[in-house]
Amino acid sequence: MNTGRHTGQHAVHFELTHKGSAHGRLRKRATHTWAGDVPGSGPVELACPAEEDLAQDTIAAWVSGHGTPPMSFVGIDFRDRPRLARMTLTADGWTGRLTRRHLAVTARGRALRIEIAERSYRYQVLGSKLRHELRREGAVVTMSRSTWRHPRVLSGVGQGGFDGLDIGLAILLEGVYTRNLSFGGALYSWPGRFLSRLDVLDLLPDF
Repeated sequence: MNTGRHTGQHAVHFELTHKGSAHGRLRKRATHTWAGDVPGSGPVELACPAEEDLAQDTIAAWVSGHGTPPMSFVGIDFRDRPRLARMTLTADGWTGRLTRRHLAVTARGRALRIEIAERSYRYQVLGSKLRHELRREGAVVTMSRSTWRHPRVLSGVGQGGFDGLDIGLAILLEGVYTRNLSFGGALYSWPGRFLSRLDVLDLLPDF
């Protein structure tokens, strides 16, 4: 996997800007895209929702770019983003293993743990719903949103020996509904997520 590893000690800053939305064929749902350039890696784009499965009530976020391996995150549809339920992460042919502690209180305890491409990541909220950190041994990528819903700008900072896979994952997760990675966010979003779960159950066949 050629991911363009960055070996310098200085932080690398990048931005993706909202390029607007386009209506798709299914449900006429709007797909939003953000695009920008990462120094040393080249252009990268995030699209969400990129596709949907009406039978499973899931949608996907996609990331693609010149120095970033193609990757996607699929989860149950919640407010036009995949949420952290029945989730599937793929990157450059790898399928990730994702776990989290639903009953934890701290942001670190509630972090999303990702095992993919023989790497171990921790993805957690930083202080507010607008900042997140993706960390593995030797590398960290911090992302900030200008606003919560359909932000105009997604800003990122890569530090350590990060590469295109790290950058791509951090960007991809900005297309996922992650309010429940903080305890307060989980309480806030619980009624909507509960109703969403009931909608999913209504789609299941009777036995």
